[in-house]
Amino acid sequence: MSVQLIQSLIPHLPRYAEEEGDFYSVPREDLINALCHQHQLDRAIAENTINLIETLLDTLAVLNTAYLQKGEWCFISFPAQLLATSLLTAMSDSESRFFADNFWNTQGIADAKKNQQREALSIVENRRYEHHSSHNAKPIRYIYVAWSIIKLDDNILFYQREDTQKRFDKKAGDYGLIGGRLNQHDVQGNMDMPALLAELQSENSDLIKKTLPETLKREIREEVGLIFEQHYRFKPWRSLKPYQQVQGSAPNHALTEYYPAIFQVELTLEGYLFLQQQIQRDDRLVWFAIDDVAKGETAGGKIAYVKALVDDFDNNRLALKTELLALPDSFAAGYLFDPPKSEYGLTLLIDAEKPLLAGVLGKGKPLDLVLTPRQLTILLGLAAHCRGFEFATVEENIIFHPYGWVDVKNNPMRQVELMQLADLFKDADLIIENHHDVLFRLSINPDVVYFDESLFTYSVHKADLTGTKTKIPVSIERKSLATALGMTKAVAEVFKVTLEFAHKLQKLSEKPFAADNEQAVKIEDTYKKGLHRELRFSALGLRGLIRREDGFIKFCCKLDVL
Repeated sequence: MSVQLIQSLIPHLPRYAEEEGDFYSVPREDLINALCHQHQLDRAIAENTINLIETLLDTLAVLNTAYLQKGEWCFISFPAQLLATSLLTAMSDSESRFFADNFWNTQGIADAKKNQQREALSIVENRRYEHHSSHNAKPIRYIYVAWSIIKLDDNILFYQREDTQKRFDKKAGDYGLIGGRLNQHDVQGNMDMPALLAELQSENSDLIKKTLPETLKREIREEVGLIFEQHYRFKPWRSLKPYQQVQGSAPNHALTEYYPAIFQVELTLEGYLFLQQQIQRDDRLVWFAIDDVAKGETAGGKIAYVKALVDDFDNNRLALKTELLALPDSFAAGYLFDPPKSEYGLTLLIDAEKPLLAGVLGKGKPLDLVLTPRQLTILLGLAAHCRGFEFATVEENIIFHPYGWVDVKNNPMRQVELMQLADLFKDADLIIENHHDVLFRLSINPDVVYFDESLFTYSVHKADLTGTKTKIPVSIERKSLATALGMTKAVAEVFKVTLEFAHKLQKLSEKPFAADNEQAVKIEDTYKKGLHRELRFSALGLRGLIRREDGFIKFCCKLDVL
């Protein structure tokens, strides 16, 4: 009957001239009467039919609203008449389709067909959204999103979005936070299918929001390979305000309301080390500096999708940056021995019965630990890696990780030696951490680890010393060091000092000065305010170029005049 009603209505539609712009209107009552007369319909049925079709045509904006308010149908133009007639004709013709029977099939279809579906939905949904009279169109799709903050050294980890090359909205961002949208398999429990789908496709569902932690676990494993509890833990950071956008990966494109929640990730040691390897292997994983996150773009042109996050901060990018900087890193070095640098230093001596000297500069005492020569070379390797020294050669099956960790899982001999060494240190303040008999490190803040002065040479050119320049270059070199883990690289750093200070250092190197000597005190003060504060000097691993000892101020390494 519905087909026949529509067919009989078409001849009674108003008309609009194709060329001259003439037109006429038809009262709604006439259309209702026509259906009642032709089909012997109950008037209520005819009214419902006309009201339904009127709503449809009005939604398409083909009817003149001024005439509608008078209870009349009148087309806006001839093309509007054509669109209305096309639609009603198709509805009344069982063989007519706007799309092929399988057009909307989504299983196993090619990208080209997905894009056709997306284009069709995009036209409809964008027009519905853009031309809503009160600018408050209702979403027809609801997406719940779990994102993570993985932060290290003021950088946030992002992942290249899978549809970067296929998206129409290229400015939306090439990279997103690790995570993604919830799917039905994340929901725990035995819900029947109709109830589950109804909940998934509902706005602001508490049940679905509670499922987002499961979504996060799945997404982190898919995108980064990290396994919950083994590699990381997390806690909620921020639930963003819902936002609307005509969006969706092809072909699921519609006015969508998003409910994003962001979680703060804390990595375990295994997770941290695994993540470093994953980033090296997968170029889709990219670090964005927090400055770049706030801006939404790196200097290299990588665009981060952070619109929802920026909007949640009311477009206050400085506030967003401040909040991100305030977050703790997802992994901390967590050294077991972390004394104040001003009060403690550990110096490793090379040719000494007790090779560990600890305490305030000039007042250090040997630790009561006796090591075999072999154990000392292992400890030197751990200390050199802890301090960040580069290795020219590395022993086979030794892997160096950040924060001083050494991986020996494929080197059984070193594994046993390190286990024994760690056991030797178990009752000392200084601890060698043993993680599952595979990962080891000297667990001390690197800033307080120093090396034997015999490794260091201070050099200055005679021509510079006898010249007239106000400032001259001097070099401090650390020789290569043979350890059980490999050979460290020799390193030399060049510094600029005043000619006067260079001469004074030369005099101090020839013989110690009494600690109350006014000239020596001035040399010490100049050194502490200048050279000693330079990070490049500290990185060499020399405790100090000058020190006080037994009532004297001494020069602490070999001096060469070249």
